[in-house]
Amino acid sequence: MNKRLTTIAAAAMLAAIFSGCAEAEPPEPAISLDRPPPATVFSSQGSEQPLPADDVFFPDAYAEDDTVYFRVQMLPGYYLYKDKIGVRSLSDGIDVETDPIEDKWSASEIVVDEWFGEQAVFYIEASGASRMHQHAAEVRSVDIELTYQGCKEDGLCYLPVSKVLSVEMPAQLESAADQTE
Repeated sequence: MNKRLTTIAAAAMLAAIFSGCAEAEPPEPAISLDRPPPATVFSSQGSEQPLPADDVFFPDAYAEDDTVYFRVQMLPGYYLYKDKIGVRSLSDGIDVETDPIEDKWSASEIVVDEWFGEQAVFYIEASGASRMHQHAAEVRSVDIELTYQGCKEDGLCYLPVSKVLSVEMPAQLESAADQTE
């Protein structure tokens, strides 16, 4: 009988412990899900997410004579690495020199990058030019792939970006055969 009272007492004690747990409020989460998180340094709008690259960098291109001119404009506080900018033709019949013409670059500044060391970078706008060579007659437009990589001044860096830009061809572009005379 003594054993039976001990078992009943133990069961009563466990019931009291568990009933107290069932009545307790669950702990409040560290961050409430029903209100927006606090602002961070990633964007000027104060959201916790960094701005997408398409909302920071704005590329365009056009052709004149035998040259394709390209540029990437950017929001203040962002920059592009000069040596991470590339251009190439995706269209048959047109080649674009992959090394942009040096004297056609906009002015760059030298910064010391934590990962890459001394780097030439562009603020506000990066622009350059590359020569085109036409191998087929009657090419009216060319798809140019423009690649670039940039960062926000506070250290947030973007993965490399590739954009395809359709460029209307000038009527007087010489073919590669005409240039070999």
